[in-house]
Amino acid sequence: MIKGLLVKPYMVPEVIEFSEEYGELQKLVDGYIEMPYLFDDVDIVINEEGKLIGLEPNVYIYDDTDLVDVLVGNIVVVGHNDEGETISLTEEQIDKYMKVFANKELFL
Repeated sequence: MIKGLLVKPYMVPEVIEFSEEYGELQKLVDGYIEMPYLFDDVDIVINEEGKLIGLEPNVYIYDDTDLVDVLVGNIVVVGHNDEGETISLTEEQIDKYMKVFANKELFL
């Protein structure tokens, strides 16, 4: 099982556990997955067709003060190892990203 965060539009993030199967991530984001932003310590997983099918806005991404992107629909935040495999978030990552995604703003 993998421990991550599920961030739904208009909701506070919640800690979830799901199996390592690709289909589980697809169910969580309601479609095919995309990882548009990969950070040093976490991956952000979204529905790759979310904007095309009109999913609700969720998180606004800024570069300094300029709006760069809007992530729509459900978002799953997970960890990754040196080989790029999806792994559970650490407790420190959970604490950090619960606060980040509760604000619905992410700064690059």
